[in-house]
Amino acid sequence: MFKNIKKEKFSLRKYKNGRTDSKLIGAITILGLAMLVGGGTASANVSSDGKNETTIVSKFEKVSSTAKTTFTDDQNPAKKVTVDVVADIRYNQPTKANQNTGDADGTDSVKFKSKATVNYLLEDDNSKLQDSKKVAGEEGTVVTPYDKKGIAYDTDGKDYRGSTVEKTGTAIDEDTGKEAIIQANNKEYKWIRSEVVAANKATYEKTKFNDVEAPVSPEGMHNNLGEINYGKITGKVYLVEETSDGHYGKFVEASGVSSDEDAVAKWKNGQGAAKDFTKENVTLKEGDTVLVMDRDTYAHGSGTRTVNTVKYRREKIAATPEYNKTEPYVREEGIQGYPSYAFWDQPLTGVYSTIGEDKIFGTADDGKVTFNNETTLFYSNSLKGFPPGITSSKVHNFKKESLREILEVMHSEVYGILEYFNQNAKSDEEKQDLKTRKAKVDENIASAIEMIKQNNIDIAIESDRGIMFFQQNKEALKNLRKHIEEGQNVLNNLSVAVDSTQRIVNQYDNHKDVTETKKNYLKFGFDRGIQKGYILSYHKDVEPEHYGNWEKVNPEVETREDSVYVNKGIVTISDDLSNINVVNENSTTNETELTKKDIKTKEETNYKVKEIITPIRAYKVMGEGETVVNHYYRLSTKLSDSPVKIENTKVGSVSVNYESESGEVLKSSEVIAKDVAYVKVKTYDVLSGSTKVGEEKITENLEPTYDATAKRYKTILGDKTGFTYEYLGLKEGSASEEGIINKEKTQVTYVYRLVTKEDTKPTEKEVAGSVVVKYVDAEGNEIKPAETLVKDAVLKTTYTYTTKSGDKVVSTREEVKEWSTQDYNAKEKLVEKITTTDGKVYKYHGVYPVSAKFNNVTAETGKIVEGTTTVVYQYDYDIPVKPTWQVPSDAPKNEVPEYEDGVSSEEPPVLEVPEYEGGASSINPPVLGIPKYEGGVVSTEPPVLYIPEFEGGVSSEKPLVLEISEYKGGVPSDRPTIVEVPEYKGSLVEPIPNPKEQLQDLPTVEDLEERIVTLSNGNRKKSERLPNTGEVSSGVTTLGFMTMLAALVMSVRKRREEK
Repeated sequence: MFKNIKKEKFSLRKYKNGRTDSKLIGAITILGLAMLVGGGTASANVSSDGKNETTIVSKFEKVSSTAKTTFTDDQNPAKKVTVDVVADIRYNQPTKANQNTGDADGTDSVKFKSKATVNYLLEDDNSKLQDSKKVAGEEGTVVTPYDKKGIAYDTDGKDYRGSTVEKTGTAIDEDTGKEAIIQANNKEYKWIRSEVVAANKATYEKTKFNDVEAPVSPEGMHNNLGEINYGKITGKVYLVEETSDGHYGKFVEASGVSSDEDAVAKWKNGQGAAKDFTKENVTLKEGDTVLVMDRDTYAHGSGTRTVNTVKYRREKIAATPEYNKTEPYVREEGIQGYPSYAFWDQPLTGVYSTIGEDKIFGTADDGKVTFNNETTLFYSNSLKGFPPGITSSKVHNFKKESLREILEVMHSEVYGILEYFNQNAKSDEEKQDLKTRKAKVDENIASAIEMIKQNNIDIAIESDRGIMFFQQNKEALKNLRKHIEEGQNVLNNLSVAVDSTQRIVNQYDNHKDVTETKKNYLKFGFDRGIQKGYILSYHKDVEPEHYGNWEKVNPEVETREDSVYVNKGIVTISDDLSNINVVNENSTTNETELTKKDIKTKEETNYKVKEIITPIRAYKVMGEGETVVNHYYRLSTKLSDSPVKIENTKVGSVSVNYESESGEVLKSSEVIAKDVAYVKVKTYDVLSGSTKVGEEKITENLEPTYDATAKRYKTILGDKTGFTYEYLGLKEGSASEEGIINKEKTQVTYVYRLVTKEDTKPTEKEVAGSVVVKYVDAEGNEIKPAETLVKDAVLKTTYTYTTKSGDKVVSTREEVKEWSTQDYNAKEKLVEKITTTDGKVYKYHGVYPVSAKFNNVTAETGKIVEGTTTVVYQYDYDIPVKPTWQVPSDAPKNEVPEYEDGVSSEEPPVLEVPEYEGGASSINPPVLGIPKYEGGVVSTEPPVLYIPEFEGGVSSEKPLVLEISEYKGGVPSDRPTIVEVPEYKGSLVEPIPNPKEQLQDLPTVEDLEERIVTLSNGNRKKSERLPNTGEVSSGVTTLGFMTMLAALVMSVRKRREEK
């Protein structure tokens, strides 16, 4: 058994002649490492039965606890392993912690007794007619034989066999204490019935488990072979280890235990949450089961002896002076992370929200600004390049954030680089320097806010990722941009020492055994970004004349012998305590001035630690208390000859109601009979002999009659409307016109019909259906906004005709016209790959199964039905693979000269990225290329596309409209017409440079795409208004213009990609 797991050194001898009898193995005290180096030996650390030796056991019928052995690890004395026995299992192997074989080793007994409380009760109210009696029941003893065998048999618990029960006395049943007649209160009571409450209830002696005491019994829990009857196990099952006879360790709570193997598996699986079996942690209840586990351990192994002989030689070395040398810094690799500020001058037209005095977007003091092709300083929160392990703390939405938070986003890469260096810094000085640099960034943000206030610079919001600074004084915007971008200057000369290592190199610069010190650094430079590298320095002390190192003379000579049990050496225990390695190494050396011969002998044995866990006893937790027998009695009585009182207990009334066919009350009800008795109650005295013991009421039902025909009028006038109604008949469910009064209220209801007129023109109501496509990940979380495939397709129209009496609505009727059911195809919205805003890439997996969460269907095609049909596509997260980059030999280089005083450029340096040749594509969208700048003044305006000037004819005052051909079938899409652009296949392209002057007056690609979408949306709506009518939209005439415009957009995009 593992108890207080420890680690000890172990020493064993080799078996001779294949003997299997027990063998004492000696152990010697550790003499220390110096003795091993000098050729001496240190014994393995092992203890057993108070001695430094152990016993190998090969027979396991009864193994004493004195065979328990403890091993201690030499390198970590806190690591110890204790096993119940060291076993030779070559010929025999233990299989159970205990054995139910041969004669039993003893018996346990539990006594119990039963008793009952007998009650004599009045049947009516359960009151006692006479005092209760105590009656003794059965007494008995549960006798259980047990075995104490196997490993550590003398200290382990008892393994139970089948129990027997010995009983004496009379069983308690319904006749216990019964009396046929009882005289009480001068009256006579006769027995009616009996009941036994908590039958077979017995009180058992309590059994002690540590400090837990409970009435338990093994009765019926084992068979004669000692096997546990798992069919009798109910309630909670407490699997508890018996550490020694009558002492209990940890327990695991389980249920539904079905076998020994199941009990062992659940006990092992529950060790992580196991607790001590004490009354603080355990509350045993009737019906629970306590299953006692016996756990034994043993170690077994095999070993070898190896003898190795090695010859050496050396030479005499002359004296040398001190030597020192330091090599230049070596850059090992570049690390992602470089500050970028996505500013540019942007002309804008339109109305935008502006920030208020509180400098927070999305609050009540926000304003509006209208731009008319005015130039602003635009900032876009583009994808940030953070160092490894550094990410943004949240997803930013400028529409709900303060100016300070937006400025922090602009500097987020600077903060990220400082945090990355702080995570790698080791010295307090470096950490303080990084803290100071971060404070300077904070100061930059604070002064930027103040600069914005002092210069009356306004800020507008373009999107959740873009803002605009604007002011008539463009110099103020220029100074603001310069000031913000100067925040990155805190990264100048940034460097931290990561760590340093030392080693002895055999040869360096014609010097032997030189101490090499390698110091690793992280540096940041605006020329190369974050760099990881090191500096090597070399040192050698002054050396007097000495002998050189011994050099091996080949060949070595080695011999090997198997089946060796080590009797001394070093003990090493694995971290999981399952393997013990014992090694004894002995060395001798024959040495002259320049020659030496080493003879090393190594003996090694590997031991594996095994455990045996077996359920040995099962107890059922018994209830406490006693049986109760209740006898019930009834008084014998008779009634007086005549009633002592007569009452009219129920009276009824009859009224006539007048209703319309729809159940509307037309006029006030008329009463034809009121408070007529139909039930009388006669009261008699209840006598027991001549004594009155109560009263009994007898109910008599009468049958008075009524006739309502006189109140049936041929026509009536409605009290509320004044309309004339004509008699139709008796209302269904109404009381009959003539009958018997037999309830409190009888309602005779006549139905009358109103003369009405129906409107000739009906009202119309349409029923429509929609189809929506959603996109989720493997856990069902939406990763992309839902797409509407079909919106409000008309399925049927209901025409309602109203019937009125004058201007009052009397009734309505409906005519439903069903339209032909349309088809949908969700595959139109299927995309194979999705890239989320945080850069994650998902690939299509399949159709999401039906779930209550989305109320979705799995059919990708089908008929449109009323309401919203939802199809959900599921996607798998695509873990990105680091791309392989290949830089062409003739690729241009954009070198950034080192800063050497003067005024630095306002624009940050841009690093060139070589063309991507394979691997995983960038998560950033491709950036369209612009023709190379060839001279002149660089414009601050973005590139626009050129549209030829109109050169003749009369120009239309109306904007061009893209007409869509007639819808021929299927479901009209709610999406605008999209011009397909070829998928980006290349590398990440740098930000767009300034275009040529001749492109300044052209519309942008985005403008053209917006116009195409606008045209498509307008004509799609026209098409949707004419489903299946055969009419042709006049917009077809301009389809050619839209096609030509889309081709122009694609051409420009392709030209940019080629750049």
